[in-house]
Amino acid sequence: MLKKIISVLLSIWVTAVLWYVAYLQFTDTGTAGQTTTETIHFPASDCDPEIKPCTLIQAGRQLSFSLPEKAAYLQKFPVEVSLKGFDSDRVESVRVRFEMPEMDMGVNQLQLVANNMNWAGETMLPVCVSGSNDWRAIIDVDTDKADYRAVFDFTVKKDKN
Repeated sequence: MLKKIISVLLSIWVTAVLWYVAYLQFTDTGTAGQTTTETIHFPASDCDPEIKPCTLIQAGRQLSFSLPEKAAYLQKFPVEVSLKGFDSDRVESVRVRFEMPEMDMGVNQLQLVANNMNWAGETMLPVCVSGSNDWRAIIDVDTDKADYRAVFDFTVKKDKN
């Protein structure tokens, strides 16, 4: 009886190994065609996009992110991203995702529309029931050569009067 159980378990194990080997042969696990992502993080104290554009410069490329002075919760407002130094890259898309650190505020992602190397769109931020007003803008720039990500922490002023 023990030999029969061992035989069945061995058969199951051999079958699983063969299926796994077949899976690996027909699955592309290489890195061909993948792009690289550069991530740059600006701390909250270094960025206030309502007062002046938040700008990051790296390897000759410049990305600026700005919001209007009167950006307010539950009201649409424009979002602008300008790019300089991306001349050798063909920029395919620019997206902005707004998140609240340590809080789930739902998905708030915006595909920006190009006007030369300036990208713009409109969004609306929800009000956090905890009263927090600290936000994170994650800007993804996809090019034909690489993908870039800039992360800006900022605070939206509650009083817009």
